[in-house]
Amino acid sequence: MEANVVQALVSVLIVSLILRQCGRALWYLVWRPYAVARWFREQGIQGPPYRLVVGSLPEFRRLLISGRGYALDAGCHDYASLVHPYFQKWASDYGRTFLYWFGPIPAICSTDMELVKQVLADRTHLFQKDYLNPKFEIIFGKGLIFANGDDWKRHRRVVHPIFNHEKLVSMSSITLECTQQMMERWFAKMKKGNGHQVEIDIARDFRELTVTVIGRMIYGKNYEDAWGVMQLLWEVQSLAISSFLDPPIPWFRYLPTSRNRRSRQLDKLATSKIMRLIHERVAKKDAEGGYGDDLLGLTVQAWSDTGTLSIDEIIGECKTFLGAGQDSTANLLAWAMFLLSSYPEWQEKVREEVLRECPTSNVVHIVDDLGKLKMLNMTLLETLRLYNPVAFVMRMTARDTTVANIRVPKGTAITIPIAMLHRDQDVWGADSNEFNPMRFENGSWRAANHPNALLSFSYGPRACIGQNFAMIEAQTVIAILLKRFSFSLSPRYIHKPTNNLTLIPKYGLPLIVKTLLDDGRAV
Repeated sequence: MEANVVQALVSVLIVSLILRQCGRALWYLVWRPYAVARWFREQGIQGPPYRLVVGSLPEFRRLLISGRGYALDAGCHDYASLVHPYFQKWASDYGRTFLYWFGPIPAICSTDMELVKQVLADRTHLFQKDYLNPKFEIIFGKGLIFANGDDWKRHRRVVHPIFNHEKLVSMSSITLECTQQMMERWFAKMKKGNGHQVEIDIARDFRELTVTVIGRMIYGKNYEDAWGVMQLLWEVQSLAISSFLDPPIPWFRYLPTSRNRRSRQLDKLATSKIMRLIHERVAKKDAEGGYGDDLLGLTVQAWSDTGTLSIDEIIGECKTFLGAGQDSTANLLAWAMFLLSSYPEWQEKVREEVLRECPTSNVVHIVDDLGKLKMLNMTLLETLRLYNPVAFVMRMTARDTTVANIRVPKGTAITIPIAMLHRDQDVWGADSNEFNPMRFENGSWRAANHPNALLSFSYGPRACIGQNFAMIEAQTVIAILLKRFSFSLSPRYIHKPTNNLTLIPKYGLPLIVKTLLDDGRAV
């Protein structure tokens, strides 16, 4: 009798739990989306209709697939139809601010600069960063980029010293050395041909260059280990891109799909490699008099001596700076060389400036002269405007709020489509789709009709901590290369910018590289 009662109670409890979970699922997947859609519709904000569970993802997929079959003319810089055709279409259909659905998660996309300013300049941690796709956490870890609130402040205090002036000078020396090694490989390839020119996929070579530079900044003497970690993260990156349109449902990551299994395996491998380096630093502390002055040393010290960071957070910082730092700089370099190759008159202007301001053949002195290279800096800023490494950024509201007179409920993603904003004629003028570095003649704040219109490194308290690092590295590399080589597009180049977390040339960037004399004349 008692056994039957217990069994009945257990059955009732199980049924209650199932009904409760079903109720939560119905609220999350059905009632809330339709209530939120009505909420925004009453404020005049519309968008594509919500579809059960998947939201707007089928439309994402359809529009992406429709654009895969064509490329752009090399002189066309409006790649929105390739990278995010959905935002372009929905903005055309529904206006500057519209509602779409990332699965059951409501998302506002807006090119309203007032809204953008309020979101990015917020200091109350109201607009938080969120992975949405859990595979991104494998790539970037629990590091500074995606930390929020007090965690972000704690991470920033530890990481900030790696970007002080002394470290930036050290990074420049590393960049010079690595660029010289890359040039030597180019000269070796030329000797196998006619001795004066060679075709090089410069996107691939810049990726190798930046991995080496950032690896030395993170790991110091063990920088070769950066390659092993980076190769694992690149594979996870490919998996993350292929799973971008998976519904962002909490339990989806635990399904035993081949992508999920492989992602977990790669995460374990990358983590084990970084853990080995951490233990080596701890073991060698006494023999070497400290943990080292690179990023790994600073974070290990914050864990071992003060407990400021956990082991998981150290691993996250290593992943963050290796993944984000390498990728963004490599692509900035690639797109800058694409534009200089496409506009030879500007390549010559920048080269003349480099030869004038950095006349010595000793490339080490270039570091001291970078501040004089105004044309080069303007070119890089225009590159960032036209080919920003990140096509859009996203924030998640931590509570109900009002932004730009729009009442936004908690848990709403706010999307800022940088690629579209950087081409907005109301902001940048009638030539917004054209390459014109002169718009930055008086600095980025006066280049457009809004002082914060250039969003390449974001702005406000969450602006990219590594922006000076990236700009100095890019200036150093291009200044050195333009002194020794001229560049032109290969006939084999296909202009198809593609979003691979960062904006990349889908089929690489083959350039014809020719040697120059020390005075900049052709051989």
